[in-house]
Amino acid sequence: MSSYQVQPIPGPILDLGEGPHWDAERQSLYYVNLFQAEVLRLDYPTNQVFRARVDGSTHATFIIPVKNKHDQFIIGDGNRIVLIQWDGVSEVARSIEVIATFGELEQTNRWNDGKADCHGRLFGGTMISEMQGNPFESNTGNFYRFEANQLKFTRLISNVFISNGLAWNYNTKKFYYADSGAFEIKEFDFDAEGNLSNGKVWFDFKQNGQRPVEFPDGMTIDDQGNLYVAVFHAAKVLKINPSGQVEMEIQTPASQVTSVAFGGPQLDELYVTTASRQDSGIPLPEPAGATFRVTGLGVRGTPMYQVEL
Repeated sequence: MSSYQVQPIPGPILDLGEGPHWDAERQSLYYVNLFQAEVLRLDYPTNQVFRARVDGSTHATFIIPVKNKHDQFIIGDGNRIVLIQWDGVSEVARSIEVIATFGELEQTNRWNDGKADCHGRLFGGTMISEMQGNPFESNTGNFYRFEANQLKFTRLISNVFISNGLAWNYNTKKFYYADSGAFEIKEFDFDAEGNLSNGKVWFDFKQNGQRPVEFPDGMTIDDQGNLYVAVFHAAKVLKINPSGQVEMEIQTPASQVTSVAFGGPQLDELYVTTASRQDSGIPLPEPAGATFRVTGLGVRGTPMYQVEL
């Protein structure tokens, strides 16, 4: 069992920190403050965090760098995918254009988690907007593959409560997907085109069929195929081996753990985002909403990919 250390990075306390993305090219961790439509960047060499408001947006649910465009990114904003320009330092990020929108198709839904696969395709999903209903009671969300060069959406999973963590094991051709409102992680086979098949419940958070307080949120994977799952309301990240057995619980000082990503020059540091915002509107005390760096796990993550436009 490894001996690990958990320390906050120097960034601000966030309402809902989410979507960590390690960019090896820039040696930076990007992440978002979802309801404030803010994007953030940890500059690894200087250990400084920069923060920007996205002009003209109401949400920033994920942030993914655009391939071959050093200062461009896509974000999820409501039911739109927006291309933004940010130098990683300025306090305002500029919206360039709306790449795609669902319009009437998902008018009561919003984007949640999203990532690019190794081919630069965006995979991401939706959930009912908090202003429109309770996402734990309404499964109006969907999970999509988006090929930007064709402006083409392919719906892969329907009847989703809260579309959340996603991870690929490229060695075994398995894809993992968390629906927070279903309290489960599913495993799929995937092919070269990005299609999913043979879905099954791989890890169930329900206890004797009953919903627990905690639920799976964002997740990532290491180079041995172990998943690291943020567990909201539980102050921990679970390390789950490919057989679906919990090998380790990584404890955090904040209970509302939202997402995880490996980063650092050797991909051996686990970054953990958290939330301070509660449904009641009363924020939790610090360090809730901080972003943490976990070292000493003795593992290496897998690369994260940029999106191709």
